[in-house]
Amino acid sequence: MIFYWAALIVDGWLAVKHAARRGIPGQGRLRSGWRCLPGDLLGRVVMFGCGIPAPTREQDMGDVKAVIVEDARVGRWFRAHAMPIEAQTLGRYVFSRGPLPGHTLAHEVEHIRQWEKLGPLFLPAYFCASAVAMLRGRRPYWDNRFEEAARTRADRDASTATAGHGTSEDETRLTT
Repeated sequence: MIFYWAALIVDGWLAVKHAARRGIPGQGRLRSGWRCLPGDLLGRVVMFGCGIPAPTREQDMGDVKAVIVEDARVGRWFRAHAMPIEAQTLGRYVFSRGPLPGHTLAHEVEHIRQWEKLGPLFLPAYFCASAVAMLRGRRPYWDNRFEEAARTRADRDASTATAGHGTSEDETRLTT
């Protein structure tokens, strides 16, 4: 029964995907950004469910745009999780209880890229990667391939930023 529903969801998504590709010309943000739609909707539901009326800020990160929600009320959502969370990404929405350090933001931005690449298949793929890690006797979060990619990207971005580029905008905002 679950495979039946999964097939219906995938078929529906593919139909929407093909229609959107025909209707949205070019390779710009609009064309790739629609893939975050399921996650963005979930992000808005979480934001409003926590009683947060609007995001804190939006930040253009070059190839992606992050919608950042830095609010203590996000803790209501984080309490529903099985493990402690510093930040979480749903579509382009990045949630945090307070100001995000630059390294954490770089990590979460990689998850935005993953959402854009996989669309509605991101969450099932993420949970499958955790299950595979657990079945192999590894840690489901730390050894999840999506988390490993995000940590690698954040480390690379941090080393690039410290190699002569000075302090980033986020680090300046956080220290003042």
